[in-house]
Formats: sequence, structure tokens, C-alpha cells
Amino acid sequence: MKALVTGATGFVGSHLVDLLLDEGLDVVAQVRETSRLTWLEGLDVELRTADLRDRDTLPDLVEDADLVFHVAALLRGRTEQEYNEVNLEGTRNLLDAVERSGPENARFVFVSTLAAVGPNSDTQPVDEATPARPINYYGSSKLAAERLVLDAGERMPVTIVRPPAVYGPRDETFRPLFGMARRLGIAPVIGDPQKQLTLVHVDDLVQCLWLAATEESALGQAYFVGSGTHAWVDVISALEAGLGQRVRPVRIPNIIARLFGEFGELKWTLTGKSQVICRRKIRDLLQPRWTCSWQKAKDQLGYAPAVDLADGMRSTLEWYTENGWIKPPKGSRAD
Repeated sequence: MKALVTGATGFVGSHLVDLLLDEGLDVVAQVRETSRLTWLEGLDVELRTADLRDRDTLPDLVEDADLVFHVAALLRGRTEQEYNEVNLEGTRNLLDAVERSGPENARFVFVSTLAAVGPNSDTQPVDEATPARPINYYGSSKLAAERLVLDAGERMPVTIVRPPAVYGPRDETFRPLFGMARRLGIAPVIGDPQKQLTLVHVDDLVQCLWLAATEESALGQAYFVGSGTHAWVDVISALEAGLGQRVRPVRIPNIIARLFGEFGELKWTLTGKSQVICRRKIRDLLQPRWTCSWQKAKDQLGYAPAVDLADGMRSTLEWYTENGWIKPPKGSRAD
């Protein structure tokens, strides 16, 4: 069986490639001309160059893929058009290519996001019955793409998986937090320290994607996925335990947080490089809770998270340190 992974050079995509190889599949990795191949080096994968925005490059990409995992997405953009060009129109182009040029009954698994539904309006975690109310262009573009996928489900087998914030080895989003905790012994807190969020470790996420691609009950369905739901102070405590050093929470007033977001926007404009801390990210962080329930995935797919917060934080920190992404503890041999 052959599996295609879009976004295979990225954080989630590269971990999915690892799992598919372990499962004995032939893997095709979609890459672009500018892609960094760091996480694919030395792996027995076929690289095919294609751009989701260019329909002419996609028939050859999908022609023999029994499973299509659509992981690629624009995570940080400035305008609605930028998000839609990749997340909406790119999905439309890929679905069309699979329908026209792919094998009959090729399965299509779309990696969406909790942001497509939005943050909680109350203390109950969102689930698949919660009305979608995205609060940013990223979430809106992914929700629109979900609707395309479900429409295509009338003609091909499709499944949607919606992860919340994803962390683990190779992730760059949480890297500044880990680095600040190591270097300065502090962790910023934006909003209420007791606010809740659901996290999913990348190993749990890719396991759920595999179940979504192989279980018949997943056809035509959407699923939330998670490893655990935690208060922000508990995340900091797990970070502290993993580092083996004191980490002091530092409350950032909302107005200061918004100024940081505006500074990120200015830096983005001046350098042309996308910024982790930007207006959209600060708005997301100011929400009281981003939590979801994965009960449906548990009931229908047999999904069960295997990585708890303590182990996930510790293994991520070890990977960051071993790969030079953050400095080792003072006094260690690598210091």
C-alpha cells in the first residue's frame, strides 16, 4: 500500500512519515522546491515535487496513492487571502486531483484544527456537535476546507481530524517557551494562569491519523484528538519538572501582551519573516480556554492517548537539548 503525505517535511508530517514507514507502507512525500529535507534524510521515501496552489503539479503526485494524508497548511499568514490560497484552494486542488487522477477509492485524511471550531464559549470542552465559530483567518480557512472535504465525501472516502495545540520533538512553536524557561527560569502567563487548554503530543496525533485512515467507522467523520487537558500552571509545572530547575510564572498584563503582538507584526513587516508572536497568536492566547473532547475518537476508532504531559514535556526537552535547540543545564558535560 502506498501513502502520500503532503507537508511531509514539517513537524507533524515528518512524524507521520516515520509512523507509516514503521507500519510497512511505501511513502510518497510531497515537497516543494524550497523545502528543507532535514527530517526525511536517510529515510526510504519517494520525494515528489508539487505545489498545492499549482493544479498542474498534482496529478503525478496522487496517481498511485492509496492513502492521502493532507497535512500541509499555512499556519502563519498576514491576510485572509494568504490563508485561503493554501488552506482552502490548495485543499480544493488536491481533492480534485485525487478524484480525477488517483486510484479508485483512495482514502483522504484531512488534518484540520481546533481553531476551525474556535475556543470554548463556556467551561464545557468543544466536541463534534459544537457549532463552529472560528475567531481568525487560519481557523476560517480550515473550516472552509473541511466543508470541501465533507462534500467530496459523497464521491470518495474521507475523514477529518482536528488537533488542538501540538507539541513534541521538532516543534518550533513551543521552542521559545522552553528556551526562556531554561535560560531565564521564567515562563510568561498571558491571561488567567488557571485557564485551560488541550494539548496533543505529536506521537498521539499521528497514531490517531493512522486509525482515521484504516478504520471503516471513520469514513465521512470528523474527530477531535488530544493527549490531555490542563491548566496553564500545570503545563509550567511539567516544564519545570522536565528541566529539573525552578520556573517562575510571570503574569503578562493583557495590554502588554497586545503590544508584544503588535511588535511582532511590525517585525514581520520589516523583515518579511513570519513571527510566532504576532497579533493573531496573542489574541488566541488571551482566550479563556481552548479545550476539546476526543471521546468520539475513543469510542469509534479505539483511540487512546499514550503520552502524558510529564513524559511528553520531558522527552521534548531532551530532544531540544540533544539537537542544540536549547542550551543544556549548567554544569552538564554538554554545557
